[in-house]
This record gives sequence, structure tokens and C-alpha cells, in this order.
Amino acid sequence: MMSQVSGSALLGAVRNRPSLVNRLPVSGSLKNSTVVVLFAALGCSGELAGGRPGGRPAVSTDLTGLGGNSGLPDLNATGGSAVGGPGSSLGGAATVTTETRSFACGVEAQPKPAVLRRLTVAQYRNTLSDLLTGLVAQAEVDVIVGAVGPALATLPRDRREPVPEDIHGSYRRLDQTLQQVHVDGFYSVGVALGNELTTSAHLASVVGACATDADASNDAACLDSFIRQFGAKALRRALTAEDVMFYKSVYGASTTADSAAYADMIGVLLNAPEFLYFVEHGAAAVPNHPAVYELSAYEIASRLSYQLWQTLPDTELAASAADGTLLTPTVFQAQVARMIASPRAQTALHEFWEDWMRVTDVPLLNAKVADPVFKAFAGGDLPGATLNQSMIDDVVGLVDYYTWQKPATVGALVTSELSFARAPELAKIYGVPVWDGVAAPPAFPLGQRPGLLTRALFLSTGSANTRPIMKGVFIRKNVLCDSIPPPPPGANAKPPELEPGLTTRETVEQITEQPGTVCGACHASIINPLGFATEGFDSLGRFRTEQKLYDATGMPSGSKPVKTDGVPQVVLGDQQAISTPSELMALVQSSSKVEACLARSFFRYTYARWEDTTTDGCALEDARKALVSGKISDLLSAAALTPDFRRRNFE
Repeated sequence: MMSQVSGSALLGAVRNRPSLVNRLPVSGSLKNSTVVVLFAALGCSGELAGGRPGGRPAVSTDLTGLGGNSGLPDLNATGGSAVGGPGSSLGGAATVTTETRSFACGVEAQPKPAVLRRLTVAQYRNTLSDLLTGLVAQAEVDVIVGAVGPALATLPRDRREPVPEDIHGSYRRLDQTLQQVHVDGFYSVGVALGNELTTSAHLASVVGACATDADASNDAACLDSFIRQFGAKALRRALTAEDVMFYKSVYGASTTADSAAYADMIGVLLNAPEFLYFVEHGAAAVPNHPAVYELSAYEIASRLSYQLWQTLPDTELAASAADGTLLTPTVFQAQVARMIASPRAQTALHEFWEDWMRVTDVPLLNAKVADPVFKAFAGGDLPGATLNQSMIDDVVGLVDYYTWQKPATVGALVTSELSFARAPELAKIYGVPVWDGVAAPPAFPLGQRPGLLTRALFLSTGSANTRPIMKGVFIRKNVLCDSIPPPPPGANAKPPELEPGLTTRETVEQITEQPGTVCGACHASIINPLGFATEGFDSLGRFRTEQKLYDATGMPSGSKPVKTDGVPQVVLGDQQAISTPSELMALVQSSSKVEACLARSFFRYTYARWEDTTTDGCALEDARKALVSGKISDLLSAAALTPDFRRRNFE
């Protein structure tokens, strides 16, 4: 209903009482037809009013640069910009940046100023579900979430956000786009959920029997108790007297139990900036670090829970924030260990792995099943509609296995020769039995398919041709964290079509490796050799020793042996030659670059921004050391236990 308060009234409250801005709904008019986008407008003004005592600056709400609405570029392009670090000239006009394999940790370095982040849509959905836990019977949670499903469906899905350092899209956590569709969607969900929770079937459970009994004398206490308890869970902190007064004013002048008034108030709470955003004010100043503050216990609890579980703090974590014990090292470490041990951490971490591995970049494999060349190429392995997901499940199963089931070092990711294909269609492509998820995973023939990068997900293209350039760029940038100069103006960003009688490798070499050309400087040295190493697999991920060639009608026109040899320069300047994927993976494992690169990648996921090695070196080095000396799962605890995770720069 949202009949108790109007956008103009709220806007007036802001102007008269700036400290209330933290509790304003994102949406404007709750009744009028004109929607006043209160919080979005306030964000453009540059700062949140009502900074904490002690002279600390108010939290910046500048939304500039937090995300745009531009489309993703062609994923076959090899563009990207240098991240920084010492350069290594490889000839021509190209200079490739080789990333450091360890990070200088200067305890005096200031962390980067933090921006005001909103919950991702995935976090928002999880938060709504967990907000209901304890209010209604668990069986009713899914029913209620389902009832507000149409409103939830209006929210855009999170996307891997393109940034200058990665124009193809990095991590969904970096998607901070704020558009009218978000504002309207949050508003609609708040209205729908408020109405659903205050029906006759749920009001007594949600608010308490005091809201439905015939005794009017307990209505005021009932209202006060609900505001404090529900508000604390929604805003992820204890409410102040001023908070309670504000939400009572939203409820109305009377304290008489009224389901419509409760619905209005719930809707406003669910549009409060502190529900939708990570609003942080900090607590104690960090000595010798101007404008840097330790976060409060509530703020740390929120960061930790959304980092590890993608949702709001549970009862135990919230209790340790409420009594302040979370600020003690032993309690904080115990909470980190408890949360990492939970299955919820495993589920939440899937988002990181999926983004890091760019699983959504693989085209639909069944899109060309009617194409005569593709039909001839695929033969008895013509892809079905579920093959894409089966390939994703395969690689997620691999990282899950070595992170949780059989904890191992990062080396296992690049050397494992076990199959995690659970679907018969993919197992047939691999030539191994289906894995049931319980018994020991089946093994590939020795030396044939080592590590993550030989899995079908990284080999499949949706066409009859492989894409060695894309494979090389992925390894160079995502696995080794080397940056590649952008392609020269006018470069063809489309995959090369096969020349008659030539293999894919021969075609790519002919187009990109001509002596004296600008293209050849990068392709011949640091892109193509990495991609050529896995040409022993076709574009469905099947092992092969020769490439079958077809004419335009799909008729066979011959075959040629595939070549996988080259000088990959895993470490730039290293001229060691390889001839098999196993030899490539051995170089990757011994380079020490994978641990450093994975530390960088997890930093970006954790802080929703790109790293700066001059200021973030300690956090990066903590993560790198954890991976070098421990297991893959140690990356989670290392990220949470580094001091920067519990601090914020308000500069």
C-alpha cells in the first residue's frame, strides 16, 4: 500500500534533518505517481550527511565510475591495457607488461579510498531470503519469496563489469550500475514483501501476536519491539533511538496495530540505503594512517558475511558484533574459520570461480547444429542444449574437489588429470566414465589432458574451428596476469576463417605472424604459442592428433597433423620450448605466477575494484603466501584476515 509517507515528505525530512539520510528509501514517492529518486539524487551530490563524531569525513556516495551501461566488446579481440609493472619489450611497437610474482608490503601504505557499494542482485536476493528466516516457518520462506518473484524479476542480472583494465568484463561484484530499473525494482520488491509479510496468514508470526490480539494496550510496545528487532537485522546493526523515532514516523501518528502501516514501514526499511548498500562509518582511527579507520564490529560482520556467504550475518555472527567480541582477534579468526567450513561458503565461492574462468564467454554449443560443416565436424557428438552447463559443472567440480573435498595446492588446478564430467554427453567427449560425484573421479590417459586449461570449457567455440588466439589471451591475462597491449587501429577482431587446405594454426600464423608487422610482435611471442599448445583438442574438446578439413558443404576435404610445439614464454623472455600440454602446464606451475595472479584476482573479487600494488601490496602478498605455502581454500581466510579487510579509507 505504501500510503503512510510520500516522497515529498521524505525529501523534506532530509533537508531538515540531514542525519536521517542513512535511513531514506532509495525510491521516492510511496504513493504519488511521480517517483522521486531520493537516494540516487543524493548520491550525485557527493557525500552522505551525518558523519560520525571525531571529524571523520562523511561517507562518499559519488557514483561516478561505478559502472556503465556499455555493451561488451567482441570477445575474440585481444585488447586490454597495461596494469603496471616493469615492461619487457618483445619487438616491434609492442611492450608486454610482466606482472610481479611477489608483492612489496609496506605497512605505512594507505589503502585506496573506498566507494559506496550496493549489494549485487545475487546478494540482494540471498539477503531477502535470509531476512525471512526466523520470522516465518522455514517452509514459508520460499513461498513468500516466490510471491514477490514478479517484482524480483524486474531487477537486472549482475554482469561481469567491463573496466579499463579488462574491457571484456571482470567480476560481477564490480557491477555497480545504478539505473532507474534498479530503483523501481527495489521499490517494487519492498512494497510486495511488505504486503506479503503483513497478510493475516503472516502478521502474527512476523510482528508478534501482539499485532493481532484484541489488547490495544500492548500495541505501542509491539511496534517498538518490531522496529528494533526487524530493523537491526535488515540494517545489519543495532538501531538508535533516532532510528526508532524515524520508523515510527513512517508507521504513522497512531501506534494502533495496523497491517497496512506495518507494510509501509517494512517497505521503507527495505529501501533504506543501509539495507541496499554497504554504508560504513568506521570506528577507531588507525595510527599513522590519516583518514583510515578500523571498521565497527557491525561493519566487519557485514563485510565478512557478504564476502564468504553472499548474504547478511547469521545469528551467531550478528551476536558477536552486538557484544563487540568480534573485534578481538581470536573471536574474529574463529568466525572466519566457522564460516569457511560451512557449505554456504562453497556455494558463494562459485561466483568467483565462474567469473575468473569466464564461463559465460563460451558460445551456445548447439547454435550451429544445422550448419553442414559443424554437423560433419561434430558427427556423433552433435551438442545438445545442456552441454554448455555440463562443461561449466565440470570445471567448477574440479576446483571444488581440490578446494573442499581433497584440499590441495594451486598446482593441482594446472596439473590434475582427473575428470569431473557428470553428464554422459561430456564424458563421451572425454572418453571416460561418468563421475558420480562420490567415488574417486576417473582419470584421463596419462599425460593427455592435464589441468584446468585442457578442459572442454576452455577449448569449445561453438564452431568447427578452434580459437588459439582466444586461448592464448585467456592464459596470458587471466592465469598469468600479464597485460597485453591493445590491438593496433584497424585490427580485425573477428576469428580468422580457415584457408583451404590449412589447419587452424597455419591460418592464424599466416594472418598474425607476418615478419615486420605490428601484429606479429605480440602474437608470435606471447599469445599464439600459449594457444597452440592445446591444438591437440578440437573445438568440442575432443582429443585429436590431426585436424579434419571440410569444404563449404560439409564434405571432407582432407586432414593434416596438428602441431602443439612452440616457445610459450610463460615467464617473459624464457626461450624454453614445449611440445605438449603437459610441458606447458609444468612451466605454468613452476613459474610462481599462478599464485600471484590468483591472489590479484581474488583481491578484485573481494574489494570490487582493481588492485594497486603500491598501496595494496600487503593484502596481495598475504594471499599469495597463503597459496604458496597452503591450500587453495587458504585464499579465503588470508583475504579476510589481512588488516585491510577490516579498514576503510575515508579520504
